[in-house]
Amino acid sequence: MSGLLRVREAGLVLALLVICAGVTLREPRFLNGANLEQVALSATLVCIVALGEALVIIARQVDLSVGAIVASSAFVSADWLSKHPGGSMVFVFAIGCTVGLAMGAGNALLVVAARIPAIVATLGTLAIYRGAVIVFAGGRQISATILPDSYQAIAQVRVLHVPLLVWIAVALTLVLGWAASYTRTGRNLYALGSDPESARFVGINEGWHLALVFVLSGLLCGFVGVLWGARFGTVDAVLAPDLHFQAISAVVVGGVSIFGGSGSVYGAAIGAVIFAVLQNGVQLLGLNQFWLQAVTGAAILGTVILYSLLARRAERAEREGRRRSVGLGLNRGVGAG
Repeated sequence: MSGLLRVREAGLVLALLVICAGVTLREPRFLNGANLEQVALSATLVCIVALGEALVIIARQVDLSVGAIVASSAFVSADWLSKHPGGSMVFVFAIGCTVGLAMGAGNALLVVAARIPAIVATLGTLAIYRGAVIVFAGGRQISATILPDSYQAIAQVRVLHVPLLVWIAVALTLVLGWAASYTRTGRNLYALGSDPESARFVGINEGWHLALVFVLSGLLCGFVGVLWGARFGTVDAVLAPDLHFQAISAVVVGGVSIFGGSGSVYGAAIGAVIFAVLQNGVQLLGLNQFWLQAVTGAAILGTVILYSLLARRAERAEREGRRRSVGLGLNRGVGAG
């Protein structure tokens, strides 16, 4: 499986380079340093959310509530900071992560304890969480003018001339990618996604692993909520309305099979960068945003169809291999007789 993942990721990098070259030929400003920095920052927040979504989908689940969790975490943490401008940034992150973790745990309870299909459960919590933060906000908007400068400074910090937010996304991608590939828990997630019945048969605790991915997804969304406020300054209850679509698009186009058990968080991160480049290219070229939506939809459908065909081919090859094994066994038995 690791060889297949490397081939997929190499293909994604090649596709990214082709897209960058195409945009550059039409609009050389794409390679401007300031523009590339904006592309990286645009990809960063979606990338972190996509990492959690990738693990959820690898386990053959889905989380549609990520945008609502980000909005809730962003508003609650920014609201506290607006009332305590001298408060610690560490505590602000703790508030955002706690909100995200609690909402992720709510999703886990519905999916694991109540046994509600994830697509139904998270569609419901999408509306519940979004409605709750809108009621909590009461129509208020928290602007950058009432937040301390130290909050926005988080998004302005640079390390080796690269924004800190980009380094955070890279570090999380490497850590979660390693954990998914080389730890027992990570391998168990792939096993559950590939064949839940067989995974349960060999003793893998399905409930614990599913709860883990939903809680981790919520925690990452809570973290992104705080970064979102620092990145954009103004925070309201309806921010990130399409984030679930963006994250799932990045995950699926990044090579994670929507049927579970295949793909990697590295691919999801590259997928987030691809969509950030496409969005930036559409803006630079002055194209209608409809084209970005159309390309995204076509990419998702094309990827799902491709991996469906590959899965069927693999199943046929496996069946043929079993038949050959049975035939060889029979022939040996006849020869021995």
